[in-house]
Amino acid sequence: MTSTGDGLGTCPQRPDDAAIAAVGAACRAFATGAVMAAIVTAAALAAAPAPARAQDVPFETVTAGLKSPDPSARIGSLVLLRQAGYLEAAPAVAPLLADADPTVQGAAVETVLALYLVDVKYTVEAGRRIVKQKGATLPLYAFVQGPGATIANPAIPEVIRGLVAATGSITPTVRFDAAYTLAVLGKPLLLKGQFPDTPKVIDSLIAILRESNPVMKEAATNALGRLLGAVTQAGEPGADLASIRTEAGDLIVGGLNESDANLRLASMGALGEMRYERAVQSLTELYNYHKKGPEAMAALDAVAKIGHPGSIPFFLAQLSSGDAQVRRMAVEGIGRTGDAAAMAQTQLKAGRDQSAYVGHALAFAKARNGNFSEMPKLVQGFKYSSLASDTFSYLVELGPAAALELAAFSTNGDPKIRTGVAEVLGIVGNQTSLVLLDVLMRDRSSAVADAALRSQKRLVPRAGAAGRMP
Repeated sequence: MTSTGDGLGTCPQRPDDAAIAAVGAACRAFATGAVMAAIVTAAALAAAPAPARAQDVPFETVTAGLKSPDPSARIGSLVLLRQAGYLEAAPAVAPLLADADPTVQGAAVETVLALYLVDVKYTVEAGRRIVKQKGATLPLYAFVQGPGATIANPAIPEVIRGLVAATGSITPTVRFDAAYTLAVLGKPLLLKGQFPDTPKVIDSLIAILRESNPVMKEAATNALGRLLGAVTQAGEPGADLASIRTEAGDLIVGGLNESDANLRLASMGALGEMRYERAVQSLTELYNYHKKGPEAMAALDAVAKIGHPGSIPFFLAQLSSGDAQVRRMAVEGIGRTGDAAAMAQTQLKAGRDQSAYVGHALAFAKARNGNFSEMPKLVQGFKYSSLASDTFSYLVELGPAAALELAAFSTNGDPKIRTGVAEVLGIVGNQTSLVLLDVLMRDRSSAVADAALRSQKRLVPRAGAAGRMP
């Protein structure tokens, strides 16, 4: 998945059940028979005179429907539970992730994901800005949304194990959605060191990666990149996990030579996200070969995200490029190396650069190395559509250190800046950020207040018996 600078990336493809062997153009998103059946069932429930909201039906009655021998009844209960967002339903839904009926199985995947999303409607809206084609499902939308999609509550082990079972479904679309759901729900667990059965999860995705269909391989590539990126972010992995990471990483490096362009781009994005140092030489050679175009930019972006010190001469050379985006990524890469001498050279050259993209990247690179003097310049990026996504990504990457700096901007006169600050605080902040979010939830701008409410849900666990609040 190639980066768009906002941490979301270009949209992956989704397989079509009717022609799973065929590979469409980039970002194709077909509706499947299983998904359409669930949608029809939901529509019928909504149109029927019987209650259509889970709040109108006793919880025990809804969960009992999950055990019905009638697939339509099981789907009906899943739809109601998804609408209500009751977390205590997760253990009851988990067995249906291995349901013999692929329609039920697919609906169960979307239901468990919905239970853990901050705001399903917001996720769909954010996803549609990336995935332009009709028919994409919730797991794909949640994946491309990126950081901040899920609530504070971690997915329970039964859900993760059920999703592993779903990756082995006979139905390609179920495997596809299960892979993306594992990526979305698994990353927060990995960052907290709470991910169950990590080897089995990675092995299940590697199995999809070994399939012949490039769309399925792309889904597994993206999911592995997200999860193994979290492994890297969490710290030095143990020997067993390091071995699995190497196996998966080398397979993804092999994807750089695939005939399908989307799969090649996804491989570059995944290698960058997981900061896979063994891929640096191949990625650098790809950039030098293409020099311009989507694959060159994706390869450079991946090398910049890895930020290996051995790439410093390569990055410094790119500072003389006539392309501002190339210079931007080179500055980012140098910042991630943490090399003081290289940073000093970069400031001399990039400090005079007239490109807003490069200046913005330099402010990030300085902060990445502990110098927050240009944080005002960095945060000001939320004001401009051309810089807003980069600003979000930079602040998320800076992590908790950024949260300490953001309080000063919560009263900025521009609502776009306050909105951006509110959104990021729920991702990089902690319990001490809640006081500030409480103030922002009462902001005169509805966009700011909504962003603060979403962030509160990212930081404050939801009670199991409490439904999803509007």
